[in-house]
Amino acid sequence: MKQSITGNLTFIKKTVLPITKQVGVKRVNVKVIPGQLPDDKEKMEITFDADKEQNARFLALVKKKGGKRGSMKRKKLNLTIFKEKIREMIRTELQSLTESKEKDYGFKSDVNKFKQEYDTHQGKFKEKALSLRETQQIMKAVGMVNEKIMGMIGELNELPVSDALENVKKGHVNKYTKAIETLKGICEHNTEWLEENK
Repeated sequence: MKQSITGNLTFIKKTVLPITKQVGVKRVNVKVIPGQLPDDKEKMEITFDADKEQNARFLALVKKKGGKRGSMKRKKLNLTIFKEKIREMIRTELQSLTESKEKDYGFKSDVNKFKQEYDTHQGKFKEKALSLRETQQIMKAVGMVNEKIMGMIGELNELPVSDALENVKKGHVNKYTKAIETLKGICEHNTEWLEENK
C-alpha cells in the first residue's frame, strides 16, 4: 500500500523518517516542496510502500507522536496524512455532486428555471406590449386627425369659399387653395403610413 505524508521539514526529518525505519520500511522517496507564498515555509513530502501491518504500526506511531486527527498538536506540526485528506476530499466532492444533481434535475428545478425565464421574458413582453399599445394609440390618433381634416375639406368644398375670399383679396384665394392641397397631401401621406403600419 502506498502512503504519502507531507509536513514541515523538522518534523518529517526528526520524527517521521525514524518511524519508517522503526517500522521496517526499506525504500522512502523524499521530496522537498518550496513555499508557494512568501510567508510559507518549505515542506517535505515522503512516499513509501508498506504492507498492512507496517502501515498500521506506522500510523499508530505517527498518531502517538503527532497527535490524533484534528488535534492542536497535529495542526501545530503542519502534518497531513494524504489518505485521510483524500477521503475527506472524496466525501466533499460526492456531497457536492449529489447536491448539484438534486438542484439541476427534476420537476422542481424545471419549474424554478421556467419561473426565472418567465420573469425575465415577462419584462420584455411588457415593454413590447406597451410599445405596441403606444403605436396602436398613435395610429388611432392619426386616423382621427385624417378623418377630421377630410371632413373639414369636404365641408369647405361645399361652401363658396374662393368667391368670398376673392372679394377680400385675390392672393387669399391662392393661399386657400395651397392650404387645401397641403392638407390633402398630409392626409394622403397619413393614409399611406397607416396602411404600412397595419
